[in-house]
Amino acid sequence: MALTASDNFAGAGGSSTGLELAGYSVVSAANHWDLAIATHQRNHPNTEHRNENLSEVDWRTFPRTNIAWFSPSCVWHARSGGHKKPPVEQELLRADAGSIDRATAFAVIAATEVHRYDAVIVENVLEFQAWTLYPWWLDGMRMLGYREQIVLLDAADVGAAQRRVRYFAVSTRDGNVDLTVTEPEQVSASTILDPNPGKIVTRKLYVSEQIEQIAEFDTPHLVTYRRNAQARRADAHPLAAITAGGNHHGIATVTDEGVRFRMLSNRECARGQGFPDAYEFVGNTKQVKKQIGNAVSVHAARWIGDRVRVALEGPAPVSVDRRALVGANS
Repeated sequence: MALTASDNFAGAGGSSTGLELAGYSVVSAANHWDLAIATHQRNHPNTEHRNENLSEVDWRTFPRTNIAWFSPSCVWHARSGGHKKPPVEQELLRADAGSIDRATAFAVIAATEVHRYDAVIVENVLEFQAWTLYPWWLDGMRMLGYREQIVLLDAADVGAAQRRVRYFAVSTRDGNVDLTVTEPEQVSASTILDPNPGKIVTRKLYVSEQIEQIAEFDTPHLVTYRRNAQARRADAHPLAAITAGGNHHGIATVTDEGVRFRMLSNRECARGQGFPDAYEFVGNTKQVKKQIGNAVSVHAARWIGDRVRVALEGPAPVSVDRRALVGANS
């Protein structure tokens, strides 16, 4: 029988999809955004869904599962927001939007105190470790009898066609999960791109300086709407991290006709996150992009989930259709 999992702050389902590929049965999924829940429900119809603020729920009403995955809000941790680090006294008051948002991480302790999961997995941005209350948060899990193992994992090292470094804390009672990446699986962006080279460029673009760096003809290059970015061959490099705040990824190809350019589509970004093409997203283009950018990398969730499964039940074989995991195929 498969191990069971609950996915909290589940978003559109990147973590759930990865856990299912690792052999888990995802019993429940919860999130505060109704649109993300609608997407999750469409693709995971056998999972119980809850559209709730997880800082205010009664965890006794949730099912007990073998493991629990949590991806609490990262908005007020991420360095991209330019947020300052308040002192402990101010943070404990929860009197501002930032402290309230960061406090969603305490839902991890509240749920674990009720259900005493065999393993608890927490995913967030690297800056989560700089949170003023981070030591308190760790101590809360330790007081419940858990030993944490921290890994900063790049999804590109476990088969994703995207550079995406995230913080993962795996908490078990004996701390015996092997989280060593022994043989990184490097996959290029070309594996998830459509063959469309785009239109001929007729005006100066923000990425024009990057395009001028391209020396090879008829070879798609990744260009990124970020400062100091450089053009990189799509057949030799993964994408830069996919974000929720707009599309920053372009493809440029120097041809005899001139430079051809286009932005990545939402579907290509979804592939970069590991979602199969059959995965359906609910919402308009902007809403779908936000769901994709906010998602946990399917590859990272599958890798973490597999390592935890082996620690809990031993290296039993799991039947997985690897073709369903985008990035491992061309």
